[in-house]
Amino acid sequence: MPSGGSWHRRRRVIPHVELPGHAAGWTAKDRAQVAASLGGVCRRGGYFFVHRHGIPAGLIGSVYEETRRFYRLSPAEKSRYDATEQSQFLGYRGLGRERSRTHGGTEVCEQYRIGNTTGDLPLPASTDFYHAPFPKSLELFRHLVHLGDGILAACALDLGLEENVFAAGLGSPLHRLGLNHYGASTPSPGGSATGPAMSPHIDLSLLTILDQDEPGLEVRDLDGQWLEVPTLPGALFVFIGDYVQRWSNGRHRAAPHRVTAVRRDRMSIQYKHRPDYGVTVRPLDALTGPADPPAYAPFNTGPEYVAVLRSILGR
Repeated sequence: MPSGGSWHRRRRVIPHVELPGHAAGWTAKDRAQVAASLGGVCRRGGYFFVHRHGIPAGLIGSVYEETRRFYRLSPAEKSRYDATEQSQFLGYRGLGRERSRTHGGTEVCEQYRIGNTTGDLPLPASTDFYHAPFPKSLELFRHLVHLGDGILAACALDLGLEENVFAAGLGSPLHRLGLNHYGASTPSPGGSATGPAMSPHIDLSLLTILDQDEPGLEVRDLDGQWLEVPTLPGALFVFIGDYVQRWSNGRHRAAPHRVTAVRRDRMSIQYKHRPDYGVTVRPLDALTGPADPPAYAPFNTGPEYVAVLRSILGR
């Protein structure tokens, strides 16, 4: 399956990949073709656009509309859905709630999370409560689960593994959909007009699928250059997360990314494909050996992941 083209900045390239339609209908041959297209991309930079993904453009537009409606609510109304450790971090994260991992301030972003929860932790309210404002987003969430599963299977095939090897280790996945709002009138940390609205980081996920209504996202290439990710109607942007990098022992690279200072109101839809609570992610035995020892320590997606969230969202 040939690449669909590239976008250039400073002679750097963001790859584009044509998919064989909606991932729910992919055959074994389709997954093998996607693996052939994605393999080199995941090994080089870990980020790419996907086209012909089969998700209705009208549905993505409806998600932006309901996201916009929510962020127009008063602070008191939004705070009814406040995300806490007790809600398993579903719900609303107000402006300044998330601490930066790279500086002493907070991120210039309002966020909302919907998605799966675990029975291993208590949940004071039904997930229906947190999902109620976002019926279209839940519909999109279901589509993106299929797409995430398909891309994950392609990653496994590229690594010479059985296509279900990653999926078999997910348990009951805790996939999440984030609905993010960056206000142009909100100052960056320290009052800077040029500081990032979201600090550089790598996602604690298997992979992330993203759409944005305005530019702002940047990814870092292997030479340390930051590349602006454009808005491309009909395409979705994908980048590999920490867990695939860890499982693959670095063969597939996680993509550092950030959001630049916002000059116009911006929203993004951010889906994270994630394992179950308590899955330990470590380099797979099949991808390690005497000449290729494990390059990453094990990471537990239960207590260790919660500890990370507690450190950036705690009050």
